[in-house]
Amino acid sequence: MKALRLSLPAAVATALCVAAATGQAQVKVTTSGGEVATLSQKNVVDHMIVGDSLEVEEAQLALTRSQNAAVKDFANMLVTDHKAHLDKLRKLAGKSDIGREANSADSSAAIAAAAFGQLQSMGADSGFDKAFVDAQIANHTREIAALKTMRAAAKDDDLQKDIDATIPVLERHLARANAVSAQLGAPSAAKPPADAGSAAAPSAEKPLNDSTSSAMKKPAPDSATKKTPPVPAKPPTD
Repeated sequence: MKALRLSLPAAVATALCVAAATGQAQVKVTTSGGEVATLSQKNVVDHMIVGDSLEVEEAQLALTRSQNAAVKDFANMLVTDHKAHLDKLRKLAGKSDIGREANSADSSAAIAAAAFGQLQSMGADSGFDKAFVDAQIANHTREIAALKTMRAAAKDDDLQKDIDATIPVLERHLARANAVSAQLGAPSAAKPPADAGSAAAPSAEKPLNDSTSSAMKKPAPDSATKKTPPVPAKPPTD
């Protein structure tokens, strides 16, 4: 028994060293659904590939549904950035010491897919614009927090650098999403009524009221033209 007690710590230490050497270090993260998942760097790569793919799908949908210029510009940014990141991730997944593997405990993909399905069911109106931008705010807020935690599972230098470069991009997306959301929530400028010009001030040709009109029509008294009464004739003298 004594020999067994001494061998157990050594076995555990050996297992940890092997896991670190093969790049299979794992980290516990709380997923979007509240579950605790244990992820390896293969799982992290898969997590990011699925997330970027859904972001591209949502943004391309917005380009076909939205009529708002700010929303369309934001969607174009998402398509460009996430497609470029997907190309990098696929190369990382192709490396023998990294790879890619899905983790069933990571529910973030299911949550993003459900949000995408809701957007697909909506029509092309201002309601879609708000729902799309709100979804992007939620997605990017969750993903920034997730990558900061998941980075501990990345043992490959290239994967670490990719995560470090990706977080600032997501933060820029989040800032743009918040700005567009503020624009969508701003009240529209009130249009003046069609007869605002006539209602604002009375016409110069129209008298303000009857008394003013009468006063304007009645000539002012003129002492020079005022007639003097006739002088009575004197009676004749005897």
